[in-house]
Amino acid sequence: MEKLHVNLSEEEFSRGRKILLWSFSALFFTAGVYVLITNLLLGHKNIPIFIALITFGISLFVMTITVFSSITGKNLFFHVDEEIIEFRFGVIRPKTHTFKWEDITSLTMPPKQKKTVLMLRDGTSFSINLNWLQNNKASLIRKYLYQTAKEKEINVVRSPILHK
Repeated sequence: MEKLHVNLSEEEFSRGRKILLWSFSALFFTAGVYVLITNLLLGHKNIPIFIALITFGISLFVMTITVFSSITGKNLFFHVDEEIIEFRFGVIRPKTHTFKWEDITSLTMPPKQKKTVLMLRDGTSFSINLNWLQNNKASLIRKYLYQTAKEKEINVVRSPILHK
């Protein structure tokens, strides 16, 4: 079995999508400022003040999505080979996790889900959640995990219900 190394630091959002998100959040922020200025300073009461709060809320929501998409994670990866499973990914604080194949007793891989649960020899389990990845990357990682586990003669449970 050959190695799999997936670089997850590649951008998930294209540059055009990021520009659209920043423009959209700036537009709503400007609309909120306009409503506040016309209502409070100019005295035009035809637009209620809570409309400004709504536009600021939408602007803040879109801006948080935009900031998360603009900040690229450094050194995010998923690596599977004959000896270890090693990965580092996450949205806020990514951590590096390393598991040796000899420490894994079984894998639970529900069909049509992007999660995998590793059952370890010491009785603990670890859930690998690939929901944040693109479909093609998540399915490639799951395929390599399945093939390597079968090669190592590790029990793979294809349960439709995941309890973790």
